Amino acid sequence: MNCDPLVAVENLSVSFGAPAKRAPRTTVVSGVSFSVLPGQCVAIVGESGSGKSVTARTLLGLEGPNGRVSADLLDIGGRDARSFSETDWRRVRGGQIGMVLQDALVSLDPLRTVGAEIAEVLHTHHIVPRQASRARAIELLEQVGVPRADERIDQHPHELSGGLRQRALIASAIAANPRLIIADEPTTALDVTVQRQVLDTLRRRVDAGSGLLLISHDLAVVAGIADHVIVMKDGVVVEQGPAHEVLGAPTTEYTRRLIAAVPSADSRGLRLSRADDGGKAAREPLPLRTIDRGAIVLEATGLKKAFRRSVAVDDVSLDLARGETLGIVGESGSGKSTVVNLLLGLTDPDAGEVRIEGEEWAPLPERDRRRRRRAVQLISQDPLSSFDPRWDVARVIAESTRATGLT
Repeated sequence: MNCDPLVAVENLSVSFGAPAKRAPRTTVVSGVSFSVLPGQCVAIVGESGSGKSVTARTLLGLEGPNGRVSADLLDIGGRDARSFSETDWRRVRGGQIGMVLQDALVSLDPLRTVGAEIAEVLHTHHIVPRQASRARAIELLEQVGVPRADERIDQHPHELSGGLRQRALIASAIAANPRLIIADEPTTALDVTVQRQVLDTLRRRVDAGSGLLLISHDLAVVAGIADHVIVMKDGVVVEQGPAHEVLGAPTTEYTRRLIAAVPSADSRGLRLSRADDGGKAAREPLPLRTIDRGAIVLEATGLKKAFRRSVAVDDVSLDLARGETLGIVGESGSGKSTVVNLLLGLTDPDAGEVRIEGEEWAPLPERDRRRRRRAVQLISQDPLSSFDPRWDVARVIAESTRATGLT
């Protein structure tokens, strides 16, 4: 096997700032060096905001608007990427390097079926004849664990669960058989069963000679697939080495704190460590919570919902009392999000009813539902797709406070 690196980076730095020449710039990645060999999985781990994703995106020329990249070496497939034109980057994207982004709903075209999304990659890089693209797309969806792939291929992203969208995105990323795959939190929206399928798919590609650059905060995932681990904090590498050494015998306090914060069977019922406590809280018992069940604030009975030929929810009933926390769990595509949409009145049930504080929800006109939603709030699975990309954070929050009458 050719052991030349698929990518090699030395002293990589990335900064952002306004276009004006004298505007101050913020450095978010500084002095990062690593390489990825054929048949190797390299994982970059760290807290949110540590620079993991920005580092990965520079390998595709996607560092973002007003980004400035500098490096002593930025080698991609034996070529100096520091002088790449946009045409050069387009050849790299999908063909040499496949990218699996974190937010599938934002990454997939809402106006196209997932089959058309995968077919575009196959056509652009001339992988199969056009008449064979549908069969190949179905095969790719099956490889990443999509059930009933021959039906799902004709669905749009909004018709799929978060986990199914993520798997469709992975299928698109590997469609052109790229030598290197960059996977940015590829299993975030997946349950443990499907997560295992996706990781096995990625691992098989690594075993076949592809390289994998995995960006993840999930050290359990990293431990199961990575050969080499890079730990980042505040844009710099604080530790790196073989996975068994970094995860088994970390040399820095920061890495030890990350490992101490990983939930496990041993930590059940104990408070996990925080970034600011040096791992000291990792063995503090959690106080037991006892609740006297109060009045029922939310009640659903016999909910049913079908989309096209697929039954998403079938005879679901539940209730939630004041002061309680109710968990709805299940595999990706099991109907969890559809149930939430029914409870919020964002989707009307085919059968059954929802009551908020004793009042039936479904028959209300949308205007009245909006007023009642002030008492029921949603935290969405895909934050990036939930926010208006033209608004800053202050405006996003201000809209909510105005809509609920708080300001």
